[in-house]
Amino acid sequence: MKKTTVVCLVMIAALVCAPCTVYSQESDKLNSTESFNAGSLDAEIQHSSTGWMIGGLLGGGLFSWLGTGITVLIASGSSPSPGFVPENAEPASYLNGYQKSARKQNVRSAAISGVIMSTVWTVLVLSAASAQ
Repeated sequence: MKKTTVVCLVMIAALVCAPCTVYSQESDKLNSTESFNAGSLDAEIQHSSTGWMIGGLLGGGLFSWLGTGITVLIASGSSPSPGFVPENAEPASYLNGYQKSARKQNVRSAAISGVIMSTVWTVLVLSAASAQ
């Protein structure tokens, strides 16, 4: 009888304490601002803008300043998306944060490489013109 009483008391105590120890998923859910920041941070870590860098090199190298401008304009209209959205994030805010940060990387990569190639192209043309 004593053993049964002890087991019952332990089970009652476990049932009473269980709601206090269960992990609540509602408190883990990110709000809109936190989801936006998480998406932005994930884009900074995961997004690769190498393709836009190559595009800037080609645009600036082949068409000088006009090519750089067109490449940057196209990069600013890109809409990159993540491979997945975390379950605890608000999807719309997370995607907005990811896209804004990734688009910024795309534009920066296209602009920097395009300006470098356009400058090289301009210097070559000017030096060739002054050599004649």
